[in-house]
Amino acid sequence: MSYNLLIIQPAACKIPGNITETAANLGVKLRIIKLWRKNMAIPSSLTKYDGLIVLDTMNSAAPVDTPPRSIYRIKEVITKSLNDDRPYLGIGYGHNLLAAHFGAIIGDNYSPGIGFTTGFITHKGRAHPIFNNLPNKFLLFKWHKQAIIPPMPANIDILASSLSCQFEAISIVGRPHLVGLQFANNAAAPKDIKSVTKDKNWLSSENIVDIATIIDESARLGAIATSHFATIFSNFINIIKYHAADTDYSSPAFPYRIPAHGGLL
Repeated sequence: MSYNLLIIQPAACKIPGNITETAANLGVKLRIIKLWRKNMAIPSSLTKYDGLIVLDTMNSAAPVDTPPRSIYRIKEVITKSLNDDRPYLGIGYGHNLLAAHFGAIIGDNYSPGIGFTTGFITHKGRAHPIFNNLPNKFLLFKWHKQAIIPPMPANIDILASSLSCQFEAISIVGRPHLVGLQFANNAAAPKDIKSVTKDKNWLSSENIVDIATIIDESARLGAIATSHFATIFSNFINIIKYHAADTDYSSPAFPYRIPAHGGLL
């Protein structure tokens, strides 16, 4: 069965990246709404879509290529999708909007997320299907200023963390088909990082970054990070499949993660 996903892309530089290729390999159809274009609008009906993905936006306080009306519309469609109990994957901004919907506070992180780092899957993350077939430690690519501010509401499970961000991945208690990722492994390839790092005006003088070095790092690490994301995306499609079939998530038939051991390659 082929699945149809709606992707909301709030900013030109925050691209789908590896999502496009991985979806094609899985036979998944994508409709990408590029909100900075005047002729692009979020569809009023979500009935034909099996899942919703919301990508990252600009890190500046008032993103110039995401009009305020568009931000309101993103929140509105997320609410509708969640009310329909449709599988959801949020990346960056989409991750934060999911958390905020369920009561979390979003603000500037204690440390900006910049470049490649190691992520650690939590105890609850090891039992969640989104991290099936991933090692307990895996590579993250990060480019963000804001994050979820603790304490985390009790209705949100923490699936992964890192030294620079306490809440790298989340899911909603009792609704494992709703997932948020703070990291941007979908855009970790060198060609994609060149686009993502155009969003650099938010960097302060204390966070001077040699973007050329990060791009060079992506030549060595990007393939690992994007392969990890390809696994995550494939797991998300499996979640959609089992959710559509109304499978009991506690059933042995559901592909929950078998804990693995290992680190960065």
